[in-house]
Amino acid sequence: MSSEVYGLFFVGLLTAMVGIYILLGYRNLIRIMLGVEVISKGITMILLGAGLYQGRPDFIQALIITFIIVETIMAAVMLGIVIISHKIHVTLDIRRQSKLKG
Repeated sequence: MSSEVYGLFFVGLLTAMVGIYILLGYRNLIRIMLGVEVISKGITMILLGAGLYQGRPDFIQALIITFIIVETIMAAVMLGIVIISHKIHVTLDIRRQSKLKG
């Protein structure tokens, strides 16, 4: 296993951990959305490293393209939820949104 693969694993894990910190550390809906996006970028790098480690970059490339499409749809839905939430509650802080029903 070459140093490039180790680098991809390390940077992917580091990026995912930064995303988890953003996700848990902030209460703003836009920052939470950015945290989810950073986590998904870290997962993409880990998948790329796994494909290079296994020697099957063609299969992992197809998996990453599918993951990017799902990630884009997820980002659009999250942005729609943020916009509607801001219109209803006039704030993006999740602690101040008291009219949430579950």
